[in-house]
Amino acid sequence: MAPIRSTGFVDPGWDHGIAQDERKKKVRCNYCGKIVSGGIYRLKQHLARVSGEVTYCEKAPDEVYLKMKENLEGCRSHKKQKQVDAQAYMNFHSNDDEDEEEQVGCRSKGKQLMDDRNVSVNLTPLRSLGYVDPGWEHGVAQDERKKKVKCNYCEKIVSGGINRFKQHLARIPGEVAPCKNAPEDVYLKIKENMKWHRTGRRLRRPEAKELMPFYAKSDNDDDDDEYEQVEDALHHMNKETLMDVDKRFSKDIMKTYKGISPSTGPEPVLRRSRLDNVYLKLPKNQTPQTYKQVKVKTGPTKKLRKEVISSICKFFYHAGIPIKAADSLYFHKMLEVVGQYGQGLVCPPSQLMSGRLLQEEINCIKNYLLEYKASWAITGCSIMADSWIDTQGRTNINFLVSCPHGVYFVSSVDATNVVEDAPNLFKLLDKVVEEVGEENVVQVITENTPNYKAAGKMLEEKRRNLFWTPCATYCINRMLEDFTKIRCVEECMEKGQKITKLIYNQIWLLNLMKSEFTEGQELLKPSATRFASSFATLQSLLDHRVGLRRMFLSNKWISSRFSSSNEGKEVEKIVLNVTFWKKIQHVRKSIDPIMQVLLKLCSGESLSMPYIYNDMYRAKLAIKSVHGDDARKYEPFWKVIDNHWNSLFCHPLYLAAYFLNPSYRYRQDFVAHSEVVRGLNECIVRLEPDNMRRISASMQ
Repeated sequence: MAPIRSTGFVDPGWDHGIAQDERKKKVRCNYCGKIVSGGIYRLKQHLARVSGEVTYCEKAPDEVYLKMKENLEGCRSHKKQKQVDAQAYMNFHSNDDEDEEEQVGCRSKGKQLMDDRNVSVNLTPLRSLGYVDPGWEHGVAQDERKKKVKCNYCEKIVSGGINRFKQHLARIPGEVAPCKNAPEDVYLKIKENMKWHRTGRRLRRPEAKELMPFYAKSDNDDDDDEYEQVEDALHHMNKETLMDVDKRFSKDIMKTYKGISPSTGPEPVLRRSRLDNVYLKLPKNQTPQTYKQVKVKTGPTKKLRKEVISSICKFFYHAGIPIKAADSLYFHKMLEVVGQYGQGLVCPPSQLMSGRLLQEEINCIKNYLLEYKASWAITGCSIMADSWIDTQGRTNINFLVSCPHGVYFVSSVDATNVVEDAPNLFKLLDKVVEEVGEENVVQVITENTPNYKAAGKMLEEKRRNLFWTPCATYCINRMLEDFTKIRCVEECMEKGQKITKLIYNQIWLLNLMKSEFTEGQELLKPSATRFASSFATLQSLLDHRVGLRRMFLSNKWISSRFSSSNEGKEVEKIVLNVTFWKKIQHVRKSIDPIMQVLLKLCSGESLSMPYIYNDMYRAKLAIKSVHGDDARKYEPFWKVIDNHWNSLFCHPLYLAAYFLNPSYRYRQDFVAHSEVVRGLNECIVRLEPDNMRRISASMQ
């Protein structure tokens, strides 16, 4: 017996819902507006108020409820009596009048196809041939219909059938949580299976892309095998036939409804089976080879894309939305989902967005945070106090919690009257630790000012199982600030500021420089911190020294009125002075290793704690090396680094993290300095209260 879908039957559930994506996996209810995931079967459960897998619709009429309930009961009894090795033979029309009658009644009765012995397609499902999905080797069905599958590794029960369960094992995001306990070979095997399942046939047959518009994907996960068989059959059809037939079919639709009055409502939507698009309206007494090829334009045109982009920009400008919002992940996700929805989307009113929809989003975030907080007990976390000064001169502190899963915002406090008082700062930090849970906190990170340092020591005395740690970025920024107090660095900074001040204060000179001498590049270079930006700008001046010298020797500069001013003459003298550029090069070589450490810290590419001690140690050696071991040249920079060394880089946590980092620990050149071992032992003593376990950890 052929599958019902292959004979043109349109599921009655589509009379009460609208597909939201191409694969018809998400369907919106016409009565309550809820979007149900899982295909048309799940929507019918929603309408028939079948509990267990989906919430039921309270607004559906009783007649719809009874009709869907009866349909589901019949569907279940039909599946139990399904015969094995069924074959379906698809035939064609030869009478145009009969086609028009069938199109009008296609929503209720389906489409019947007349005899034609030329073409037959075998649609025997793979399941009836003994095929067993490889996903069943790793899960156990929890119900008779096999819609719920229990994972053998993490014991999670996944709803949605074997396809959704394989997404769980293959760690495919979007519809189900990934399995973290599945072995690597299982993950790779199922991932390859999903890759073949989705794209394998299209890669082997390029013509499939041209055939996709002519038939829709199946409604449920269990239909994928039958769908691929239909695709195989269609590949043997002539491409020219398919395009010509689809064009003729669209013309006949317009003829059919030409006489309908506008007062009768919108035009009914014809839901065609996968093969109806291809086989309806075959011309009589013609073979497929004689048809004329029709070029089908797919995708948006340039004009349409320009209109869409213009509409997006107008929305941003009119609503006063910051342009940076266009980089938001949620904005791009919104565009993707709207594109999948298609035409006819109506934006919810502002009252609904600020009411029920907002509350739903808040509840979603709260549920996510519960899972997020649960991870703190396993991995531990760090509390970060980020202080900043607003435009009104008030000092605010943002308290954040960082862990391997990400960063969590706790609170923001106006600390204008507290930041200069160590006891009050201690109370503020202690309150946040209490809120997060002392047993979950490994360290509290703040600035390295005297008040924060005193408050951190008070916190360590009260909370014996955590550390106070100065912020690494703050400490390196202070280090760069102290570098500017070295005589040669201070001189280069002052002269560099004079150059940038003159150029950026004169629009004519700035345009001249960018258009003719620096290839449109700026001299000012923002960076992670204030003093890092100063050194980055100094580096930029060195990179563009040739262009700057050419500009101040050009006829346009010489003939301008700025060249005769005192400021212009001074800057011109600085730029043309060879000694100035040599000094900048000397400063760059001395600062560059520290700048690289700072950029690595702020890039977020990896966790900084296991690497910062080694990076700073090697940065010191690099500074010494670039100066040829000349103590007179590198010692001023070493003194600044050593002033900050003990407070940050010799912190017990950084030393222990360096010692336990396998990328360093198992190197042949690894040296366990005495300060490293001392820091490791201090961490063991503070974090482990049991003496026997302390000794055991130290012996390892």
